[in-house]
Amino acid sequence: MGANTNITPEDRRAATNVTTSHAGHRFEIQLGHLCNNRCVFCSSGQLTAMKVARPVPLEPIIEALTEARAAGATHLTFLGGEPTIHKRFLEALAKAVELGFEHIVIFTNGVMFPHPGFIDSVTALGKFEWRISIQGATDEAHVATTGRADSFQRIVHGLGELQRRRQLVTTNMCVNERSYRSLPHYPELLKRYGVRQLHVDIVRPESTGERDEAYLRDIMPRYSDMAPYYAEMLAGFERWNPDFDVNVGNLPHCVLPEWGVRIHHGGQETVTKSADSEGLEDEMNKYDWQKSLRTHLPGCADCVFRSRCTGIFRVYLELHGGEEFRPVSRAALKALDPERRNFVVLVEPLLAALRAALGAQQTPAAWRLLREASEDRHRQVEMTFAHEAGKVVHVRVVPPGCGRAPVIRSVEYDVDAVAELGVPLEALATLLEWLRQRLADGLDEPSMTVALADDAIESALRAPVLQRGRQRVALLAGRVRGRFARPGWRLDGLQWPSESLGELVARGPDGACVAVRFSVGAREGRSQVGVEFRAAEAGDARVVIDQLAGLLRAAQPAVPGAQVQPPEAASAPGV
Repeated sequence: MGANTNITPEDRRAATNVTTSHAGHRFEIQLGHLCNNRCVFCSSGQLTAMKVARPVPLEPIIEALTEARAAGATHLTFLGGEPTIHKRFLEALAKAVELGFEHIVIFTNGVMFPHPGFIDSVTALGKFEWRISIQGATDEAHVATTGRADSFQRIVHGLGELQRRRQLVTTNMCVNERSYRSLPHYPELLKRYGVRQLHVDIVRPESTGERDEAYLRDIMPRYSDMAPYYAEMLAGFERWNPDFDVNVGNLPHCVLPEWGVRIHHGGQETVTKSADSEGLEDEMNKYDWQKSLRTHLPGCADCVFRSRCTGIFRVYLELHGGEEFRPVSRAALKALDPERRNFVVLVEPLLAALRAALGAQQTPAAWRLLREASEDRHRQVEMTFAHEAGKVVHVRVVPPGCGRAPVIRSVEYDVDAVAELGVPLEALATLLEWLRQRLADGLDEPSMTVALADDAIESALRAPVLQRGRQRVALLAGRVRGRFARPGWRLDGLQWPSESLGELVARGPDGACVAVRFSVGAREGRSQVGVEFRAAEAGDARVVIDQLAGLLRAAQPAVPGAQVQPPEAASAPGV
């Protein structure tokens, strides 16, 4: 079996027929296959060992960069082989900076990290993302994959140096038979060095070089055998930091459905210019190319992940068959995922009727959909509606019980709404009722209901009203801090223990303390600000309360809507 067995001429032509949006697409350029490592999953090490790998001359590199930038690319990645061992790498990097790429990624295995002055020579040119190829979370696993005894220690050294220089560091791994058992160790490793992201991909057979079937079987375990190690790793990241950016590339979702939210196929529009032994090849659409190497099984049509999954590598199916792949129903995913990590996937069928009405432009009069976005990691679907008067309403569909002040509830989700001040109240009521009706149309069980909250209008207006109240408090606090003067006392900055409670603390000698507490509320579409004083029984706290109260009263005319209690109404000392 050769690496290109399943790539037809039509596939290759389709992938290299590049079109771009000319509006911020990504561009990747390979500086050649020359590489110091011999990674088991990569053709570059094999080509280097065969002495056919060559660095691409600088001139075509500069030409390709210039053309990409002119075509609208804003994000650039330097690839290898190992790009940093190209003798003119720094010149190519400097040219990319000169051309104005907004974000530049250096994809490296870290071979140059120990070389004196290398990191500083790069950082002198600008700010970059260092994307480090860590092919195992332990020395043993990484070395088994790269074939180089000191490769892991070089990376560890480099991670420390980059952390000391406060550089942006992300990481990449191509999981294989030699490394997958180390997956659970990644959270500890990356936490230690302040790494911002980990992308774990699977072996792409067509990128391994000229390999036979026995070789591919040796390095490509069954996906289902690796699944428990993936799950342990992902659970480790969630325990450490639920917001850490870890994602799994190209794994069929049905292998690890409970963590489907962390699996990604495809990506942002990316044009790749690869190299062969002669130089740079034609550009190709990266994700179109990868998709052409995969296929779906007949049962995939019934899977809840079907719209997100581009299938299984054909070569993998030839090696291992398709018995491990089973479609996942919505009901099965709900049972597997009680935490609702996959909330967006689970809720999408229930939004079908709403989206159909939006697609047919059947919104209430004077309203239109401005934009929609789904956020897997934050477990929400957001829609923004614009009124003809120029005001907007932000609608957020979240898991049940997770709404802040839901305007609509069902057993499947909560719906929050935030309306800008000035939205006509009758129009807001019409929009919310229309949303309720369309959501009710999408329920898959007759016994389910979608209820509009009795205080839906007030809830939708609560957030902007509270924001206005917080702004008033900030103005009051700023004016007081600018005028407060008492020997031995200082006034700390304004703090917000909660969204509706602000606190300004004056501290004096011998532990004396006076807290000014601002309570922010909303009533009938207007913000209200209340003030109380709490003081420790020490020193001249009462005198400080009187001074603060006087300053607050003096500040009121400049802060409309703020009302301050007179000092005699303030709470008695006791805190």
